[in-house]
Amino acid sequence: TKSLALTDLFIQLVEERCQGYGLGLATPREHAARGSQVCLTPTDALPAGSAYAIVQALIARGVIGDFRAGDAQQPDILRFGFTPLYLSFDNVLGAAQALAEVVRTREYAQARFHHKQAVT
Repeated sequence: TKSLALTDLFIQLVEERCQGYGLGLATPREHAARGSQVCLTPTDALPAGSAYAIVQALIARGVIGDFRAGDAQQPDILRFGFTPLYLSFDNVLGAAQALAEVVRTREYAQARFHHKQAVT
C-alpha cells in the first residue's frame, strides 16, 4: 500500500513540476499494473541521449535512478524504484524536486553527465 502511495505521489509531483520539460510517463497508472516503480521516457522536447545524462545528474544529487537504453521500437527509460521500508514521502518529494531542477535548468547538459559509466 505504501509503495503505491509513494509512486502515486511521485507521478503527481513529476507531472506538476516537470510539465513542459520533455518527460512522459511510461508506467501504467493502474495500481495492479504498476508495482513499486515508475518509468519515465524523454519526449521530443529533450535532446537525443538526454535520459542517461538526466539519471547521472540525479545520482550526483543523491537521487538514485536507473537508465535503460531504448532501441528503434522503444524509447530510453528513466526508472525509479520505491521501496516502502527505506523511503519516505519526504524522499519522494525531494526526488521529484531534484528531477524538476535538473530538467528545468538543463543541468543534464553538462559534459560530465554524458560520460558513459560501466554501470548505470
